[in-house]
Amino acid sequence: MGYLKDNFIAYCKKHKVAVLFLVICLAVILVTSFVQSAVQTDGWSVSVSDLRNETNKGTKEVQSINKETGELVVETKNVDGKVVSGLLFKPKTATSENPVPAVVLTHGYLNNREMQLQNAIELARRGFVVLAVDREGHGNYKNSGNQNAMMATNGLYDSAKYLYNLDYVDKAKIGISGHSMGGYTTAMTLMSDSTLTGGLGIVSAGLMQSWSTFLMAGPGVDVGFLKSKDDEFFYTTKEDGGTLSRDWLSTSEAKKYVGNASMEGDVVNGGIYVGGQLVTPEAGKEVEGAIRVIYEIPGVHPQVHYSVDGAEAVIDFFYNSFGTPAGAKYIAKGSQSWWVKDLFSFIGMIALFAMIFPLVSLLLTTPLFRSLAVGKKQTNEAGELVFVGANVPVEPKPLKGVLKNITYWLGALGIMFFSGFIIHDVATEYGRKVFPNTQLFPQDTTNWVAIWAVVVALFSLAVILFFWLVNTIVYRAKYRENAGTYIENPFASAKISTGIAGIAKSFLLAAIVVFSLYFVTFVNWSIWTVDFRIWTFAVKVFDVGVMLPTMVRYAVFFGIFFIISAIFNENYRAKNLPEWASTLINVFFNVFGVILAISIQYGQFRSSGVMWQSDMALGYIVLIPMVPILAISTVISRRMTAKTGNMWLGAFINTMLFTIVTCANTAASFAYVMG
Repeated sequence: MGYLKDNFIAYCKKHKVAVLFLVICLAVILVTSFVQSAVQTDGWSVSVSDLRNETNKGTKEVQSINKETGELVVETKNVDGKVVSGLLFKPKTATSENPVPAVVLTHGYLNNREMQLQNAIELARRGFVVLAVDREGHGNYKNSGNQNAMMATNGLYDSAKYLYNLDYVDKAKIGISGHSMGGYTTAMTLMSDSTLTGGLGIVSAGLMQSWSTFLMAGPGVDVGFLKSKDDEFFYTTKEDGGTLSRDWLSTSEAKKYVGNASMEGDVVNGGIYVGGQLVTPEAGKEVEGAIRVIYEIPGVHPQVHYSVDGAEAVIDFFYNSFGTPAGAKYIAKGSQSWWVKDLFSFIGMIALFAMIFPLVSLLLTTPLFRSLAVGKKQTNEAGELVFVGANVPVEPKPLKGVLKNITYWLGALGIMFFSGFIIHDVATEYGRKVFPNTQLFPQDTTNWVAIWAVVVALFSLAVILFFWLVNTIVYRAKYRENAGTYIENPFASAKISTGIAGIAKSFLLAAIVVFSLYFVTFVNWSIWTVDFRIWTFAVKVFDVGVMLPTMVRYAVFFGIFFIISAIFNENYRAKNLPEWASTLINVFFNVFGVILAISIQYGQFRSSGVMWQSDMALGYIVLIPMVPILAISTVISRRMTAKTGNMWLGAFINTMLFTIVTCANTAASFAYVMG
């Protein structure tokens, strides 16, 4: 033991920079996760449980009127609760002696239960029992067959029944709320639950987030809409030649919904209507009667479930529907803490990605991977710093001269603009035709994103080859036998001195690194029930046995992109530019085309209420997480090439890591094929 201890200490001293860097990353993850947990549990006064395939049973007496005789009929119906995948928030004040109101929250299309965390945290700290659930085909709720994930409704009503059967839940005060397609599910559940349609009548309040159609609800049920000022999908009508989302409060549809179709003026934003009349609620007190309310908040469709304004509306609705839960204190709707959790989650995610660099440095010192490490710099007889060793990084030429500058900047700009402006055609037309959903490739939007990535990669390759040819012709004509001094091989970074064995080792090293990151993610989740995220960009736990085979299949397509991207990143280096400057230039080229397309879409939408490309309402939302992915992958690619002298390790890490990130955060319209 003493020998091992001495050797370990000696190793840490020898590689103290990498060891210290790794320890700092892990410490940051630990501290930020601790803070996340403290916020999520309101100082551990709320327990958070990850429910998987939980069931319970109960009964309810349901009254109805016999249509033929007009007599009151009372029958006992079964209430079979089921939660396939949910996060249960239970305040300490919720007990069998003190049952409290409960709310089921669900997400929109392509999202997962974690996208309702802002609302879950804020309601739970105010004393409500909250259950945030995945819908079928999303998150950890796998598709049971060929179920269109966009219209999948399974998950919400069964979860409301589950809450009904808990002894610490007030059975007369159960609410539901969902975003976007989850809003559709909310509307469907309100209708299905109504005793007028043969339902159980267990839901007493429903808030539809970013969904504009109200079907019906049972007698006395509170109903609300929560909309953004500008919504990409809903809240438009054919009145007066067409009404924009931002004008919806003035429509007859909105007025009819609150029960006063003949009212003058607009429906009051956030106004509580009972029987068509505006009432003045008392903060934290239940409003008597069936309320109707429309909340309109600043922003666009995907901001509703990620904004202080959105959380305020959710809090206000359930306070007005249920009042302050017994045993809890009233907390003003503007007093929110969820954003603190997300801030620390983001910091933790930065630390998680930063782990890659010291981890690779340390693994490259081991006997198995030592041959991959770049040679060391030494001073030669001429006093110059040179690399000594098998793997030597490619030395770029200085960025000078007309031809060099033209090929450097023009090629990069062409690829950049192409990557942004080809999105529309791939997402709306060619991507779906070339790569339709199947059981082997079941994820609705991952397919066209993968095709977009391949198309951009192949275009980049064509540009690289074109300018290589131009440079070769010009330099050979100009310098003849000395042309080799000026011509740069664009594929030099793909060379590896140890050949196929070296590529195989790079693949194994990348797998170990990505496994380590997800090992930390899963362990962290098991301890704190938190992951790493900012808005829709997240590193989260997933069902490995179910999803991993599909991820491997998608990795083939993303691998093409990240391999060519890694070559592209190395071509845009220059001897007279520092490494940090070259990296920033590459980040700019890789992300700006996508950012530009998104900015034009939303710049016009926010200014006029009309989108630049209306058929891309969903497409640009899907690509928002690609912006950080493209930026982070560029940095990883450049740093791994600096450590190994070639681009393979960075390309493999990016392929594995970001294929998993992408596939774990979207929906599937077919059951996953395991194998």
